Amino acid sequence: MAHEHSVHLHGFGADRAAHYDQQASVSLAGVHAAYELGVSALTACLDGQEAASLLYVGLGTGAELMPYARFGVPGWRFTGVEPSDAMLEVARKRLEAEGMLSRTHLHQGALGTLPEGPLFDGAQVMGVLHHVEGEEARVELLREVTRRLKPGAPLVLGCRIGMDPELMNVELRRLRAYGIPPETLEQRRKQFALMRPIESDAALFAMFAKVELVTPRPIFVALQYKVFLARFDPGAAR
Repeated sequence: MAHEHSVHLHGFGADRAAHYDQQASVSLAGVHAAYELGVSALTACLDGQEAASLLYVGLGTGAELMPYARFGVPGWRFTGVEPSDAMLEVARKRLEAEGMLSRTHLHQGALGTLPEGPLFDGAQVMGVLHHVEGEEARVELLREVTRRLKPGAPLVLGCRIGMDPELMNVELRRLRAYGIPPETLEQRRKQFALMRPIESDAALFAMFAKVELVTPRPIFVALQYKVFLARFDPGAAR
């Protein structure tokens, strides 16, 4: 889960990469459950396939792939796209330690720089879309994902949706309980005020419709972070 596409990489260098997973577990309650449910959804949709190829956009430190170890799909292969070389190095070491590097292709760069190849059986885009600025760029990223998918392929997507002040206060109060200092919380509040998130589920679903992603279903919610399972249906927009 990391910045992708046209997003600046400030703050995702070597100084943060080593501590990213710990920070993510504080910033997003239940982040590892979100990863596991993403894997659960993709394996359920592709149940019975001994071989499958999955695309992970914004792979970050590789934590999203770790749940596969208990799902019994040794024939599956993964392509992880990540623009931060520091994050990708953490992913490489983790995957090697867990015995998964041999079946994972790691690509540094934005998704658009990934060489053309066979279409993927499914994909996951976790914690990326809300960092992309503007609806046009967000739809462009979604379109870049779907053009690499087989018809009927499942997509798991997680992002921040909405800007509810009450829920923001809940989030900040939780961070304070985890020992985040007041000055950092105030900085976070200011950052929230500058964010232009996806406004609602309906706004996200409208973007899905433009790129022929259909039947989105929520599989995880933590305050204003939501994960959906959708399916690529070419021709649905016509």
